[in-house]
Amino acid sequence: MKILIVAPSLDIERNVSGVSAVVNFIIANNKECEYVHFLQGKSDDEKGTVKRVVRAVRSFCLWRNLLKGADVDVIHYNYPLDTLSILRDFFFIREAYKQRKKIVVHLHGGFFLFKKKPFVIRQFMKGVLSMNCPFITQSDREREQIRKEFNTNNVFILPNCVDLTEAHLYTKEITSPQIDILYLGRIEPNKGMDYLYLAMTESLKKGLDIKLHFAGVEQGNHDYIGRFKKLLGDRFVYEGIVTGTTKTELLKNCQVFILPSLYEGLPMSLIECMSFGLVPVVTDVGSIREYVKDGENGMLLNVRDDCSIVEALTRLQNSRELLQSLSIAAKNTVFTCFSPKKYVSALNQIYLKA
Repeated sequence: MKILIVAPSLDIERNVSGVSAVVNFIIANNKECEYVHFLQGKSDDEKGTVKRVVRAVRSFCLWRNLLKGADVDVIHYNYPLDTLSILRDFFFIREAYKQRKKIVVHLHGGFFLFKKKPFVIRQFMKGVLSMNCPFITQSDREREQIRKEFNTNNVFILPNCVDLTEAHLYTKEITSPQIDILYLGRIEPNKGMDYLYLAMTESLKKGLDIKLHFAGVEQGNHDYIGRFKKLLGDRFVYEGIVTGTTKTELLKNCQVFILPSLYEGLPMSLIECMSFGLVPVVTDVGSIREYVKDGENGMLLNVRDDCSIVEALTRLQNSRELLQSLSIAAKNTVFTCFSPKKYVSALNQIYLKA
């Protein structure tokens, strides 16, 4: 099959978004399909609302003309449920539907998945989620949410997946008294950076033996990297954008994955870190609770709550046995629940139903 897949830039040097990671995984692992990428969405270095609007208009004109002569079997449209994507993607998806193209809409979390929606946002979402085409969600919880709100039919659960080759060959043994904590992804307020900063401040006061690593790109003018460096000194390392062996070594050298996000779907970074035995210390948002069980294979945090971060890190600092057992359970969860081969097979079956 020939698939037109719609997603942000797939260049990991320009875009560290979870959607791009999902699409890169799909293209790399699904050898049964030929993929053509249509660029949709901003890059990490893109600024200016007006420029974004102009680019979206130009992109729509290109999209409409492309559809008229598109020699593809299915359109795989990745659809993040945040404000800009909801308002923009409505027109692109409906245009494909109008031209009677076979389309699969792949939902990726976002602020409005489980939140109360303003009237305009709700109407735009309804215009997409009421369509007669296959939809992909990350969990049963997400599927039931859109069924309840929008009476959406033809919904398939397909949790994000990662390549497990390197993780399969590695076993984490925790011996160091210091806990190396990794944050991996975009560095911005919605990822809970302000609450993490407060938690690190309190952790210093408590004398916790921790070191915080940031890997990813900072967005906005908040200077989180500078602030954490000033606060933690040599207990903070900014790793930049990590890929390949550099990323693998970082995952091997850290013991805890921290993600105090205000909202999520099912982060690729979570699955990847758990596959290397990092203990997830994450907020109970989106579909995370489907795979992270508090006290069993990780720790769930309250949203906007720095105290719960400190409590979780304190427990892990005080018990290497707990840290090791959660690490083993986290890795086992990924290898039990996620399989690249099964993911690709299920995705191709969804394409056939379009």
